This record gives sequence, C-alpha cells and structure tokens, in this order.
Amino acid sequence: MGVFKRSIESKNGRKTPYWYIRFAMNGKMKWESVGKVGVATKDIARSKLDERKRQVRLGQLDVIVAKIPTLSEYKCDYIRYVKDVKGNRSWRSTIHYLNQLEKLFGDKKLSQISSRDIDNYKLSRIQEVKPSTVNRELACLNHLLNLAKRQKRFFGENPVSISKLLPENNKTERILRTDEEKRLLDTSSIHLKPIIITALNTGMRKGEILTLKWSNVDLENKIINLEHTNTKSKKSRRIPINNELRKLLLELKLKSGGSDYVFLSSNGSPYKRHDSLKKVFRDACKRADITGLRFHDLRHTVATRMIESNANIVAVKEILGHSDLKTTMRYAHPNDSLKDAVEKLALHQ
Repeated sequence: MGVFKRSIESKNGRKTPYWYIRFAMNGKMKWESVGKVGVATKDIARSKLDERKRQVRLGQLDVIVAKIPTLSEYKCDYIRYVKDVKGNRSWRSTIHYLNQLEKLFGDKKLSQISSRDIDNYKLSRIQEVKPSTVNRELACLNHLLNLAKRQKRFFGENPVSISKLLPENNKTERILRTDEEKRLLDTSSIHLKPIIITALNTGMRKGEILTLKWSNVDLENKIINLEHTNTKSKKSRRIPINNELRKLLLELKLKSGGSDYVFLSSNGSPYKRHDSLKKVFRDACKRADITGLRFHDLRHTVATRMIESNANIVAVKEILGHSDLKTTMRYAHPNDSLKDAVEKLALHQ
C-alpha cells in the first residue's frame, strides 16, 4: 500500500503527473487516481488512502473501486439517459456540448477532472464564445458528473460546482412595438404569419407552437391543452384561446387537409423540433426593418403586454408556464411601481 506519482499521456503527447494511491482489497491490489500533481497534494493522497483503508475494513468499498470511465467512455451512457430516460427535447444540444467538452476532457477519467481544469476551460473558451455558451457547456458537464456519482461511476466533489459558472451580462429583453408588429406581419410569409400571431396571443414557446397538434386544441371550449411531454417545465398547461386566435385556428383547420399538426412548413410537412425558423424569421425582420428581435422575444412581449394591461400576475405565470413567480415578476417593471407608490403618498397630504 502507498502513495505514488504516475504520468498520464494525453492525445497530443503531453505527459501530466497525477497522484495515485494503492491499497489491498479482497487479496488484490487496487489503484486509484487522486488528482493532478499541483492540484492535489501528497497529504491529500495520504488522507484519501487512509479513508480507503477504513472503508475496506468496514466492507464499504466494493462499489467504489468500480472502473471509473473517461468522459469519452461515459458520453454515450449520458446521452441515452438524457434522451430516453429524461425525455429531454434538447438532447441534440447535449451532444454538441459534449463534443466541445471532449476536446479537452475526453481522455480524462471523470475523477481526474479538477476545478483547476474547469477554470482553465473557462479562460480558454471565453476567448471564442459568449459566457452563456460556456455556462451551458459546463452545466452539461455538471449534470453528467452528478449522474455518474449517483451511478457509482464517479466519486468526490463535483469540480464544476467548486469552480462555479461565469457571470453573464444577459441581453436586455426586446419588446416588440405595435408598429413593428404590423410591419412584421405584413412582411411574413404565409407559413410564418400564423405562427407569429399564435405566439403573440398565447406566449407559447417556439417548440410548443411548432409541435402543436389539433388533438391539443379545443376550439369549442377555447383552450389549448399542452401535454407535459411538450413543455419545458415537463408540466401540462392550459392556455385560453382569445377570439382573434380562434378565428385564425378555424381557418387553419379548414386548410389542414387532415394533418395532425396545426402548423405546416412551406413544403406541407410538420416542422421538426430542431427546425428553428431562424432564417425565415430573420428574413422577415429584415424586410420589416426590425433589428435585434429574436423569436423568443415575442414571448417577452406577451408577458409585458399582459402585465401592462393589469392582468393578474399569477394568471400570467400559469399561462406562460413559469415555475417560479419571480420569473414572471420581472415583467412588472418595478421602477414604475416604485414611482406609483411614492406618488400615492401625495394623495394623503
């Protein structure tokens, strides 16, 4: 038994020394990496060895010595979990994030990824992309390591949790003005226009609109029933249909030709979930001379309009499907509320 160093050669040929411990269990010698030299110390390795010896005596170590995979080895298991078990609609994005993470961490065992590695990743990656992109990639790694820990494929503290995510300077939410709305609808294609009208009358997310089926639309009772499998929060949601939207949906129903889906693309087929409408929407905005508007900003526009019309904040939360009232409250324009509160004081003087 003991503590020793061992160098690991990466794909680029560079060797990096790591602290290892060696101990006996069930008559066999076991090796375990503790961490990179310089990040982990010899004292830390000795402490880890003492802990392992204690666990051997207590018979607690059988699952701990299971083979710890590299990120590349565990990648497919994680994608299957996200796609098939969790049913996450953004699993394709997960593949993209993992491909990026694999460039630096692919040949490392999960237990060898340190908080310093995460810090270096942030410093390097921030030169190429926005902080929000780096954070999405690290959030993916954070979730992967937490899953591996539950499955006894990774042990110890999560290095992403130690390093933390980058601060983000979030883009100010863009609200569509009334005059811009008219120009946008006038310049939108015959297939895009009803999608925009639906977004502006429901606050539904783009994916929820593109995958909406007629079986979820109750025109008689004027309700859209979103199933939990088709929402970001994984909770079902009921959205009232106003008169303008009902008129549009009735017209689309007559032209549907028996399709299960409410909205069809220009070739007459249902939209695929990864079809983002980005180019079509961007081109319509360009023709309408509208800058800085994303499709998701239509949702922000709906929230702001409802709040400005004195709609009940809880009702707005339920319509939009926010899990937290704080998310909805950001549309309440607190600065104006403070002014109103102060002005009301004058009424009592």
